[in-house]
Amino acid sequence: MYGPPPPDYPRYPEYPRATNSPPIIVLVSGLAALLGFLLGVLVGFGAGTTSGEEAPDPRVTVTVEDTPPPAEETVPPAQTTPPPSPPAQTPPGQTPPGQTPPGQTQPGLGTTPGATGLAVDISSLLRTLVVGTDIQPGTYRTSGPMSGFPMCYWARLRTPTGGVIATGMPNGPATVTILATDKAFQTGGCVEWTKA
Repeated sequence: MYGPPPPDYPRYPEYPRATNSPPIIVLVSGLAALLGFLLGVLVGFGAGTTSGEEAPDPRVTVTVEDTPPPAEETVPPAQTTPPPSPPAQTPPGQTPPGQTPPGQTQPGLGTTPGATGLAVDISSLLRTLVVGTDIQPGTYRTSGPMSGFPMCYWARLRTPTGGVIATGMPNGPATVTILATDKAFQTGGCVEWTKA
């Protein structure tokens, strides 16, 4: 049974044998790996899409509540009075040294000349309005600072927490244009802003 084939046995052509050459084996296995990688990438990209429609971007809603800061009790600084000294003789029509002439107020810390009483700290009145939610883009006007304030403050901001684009401290009527690209508008001590 084993041995040379009989003479009448049909002969088929000999097929080439696979070579044992290492460079060819490395080349074929490298091409197979590259083809597998590309196929995986294409299938991966195809799995990420949905039937021709893209998913909408998620919507984020931010609500900002404008609550006034807690009222702080202000205590005037302790004042010491020097012991009384004997009255000095001043010529008629003149004011003694260290005293304020009648009808005028003495300027002090936090006051302006000619104003009566202490000025309130504007930073305690600051309000930040989010553009598009609390205030709409446009031109706004104010008649100036609130009663008792020498000036008021406004600022257009890049973010609700800062990034000043423009700012002002008017002591009279003022106009500000808030752009749609502004993210917030901050104001303090001004009479209410009205759209022009």
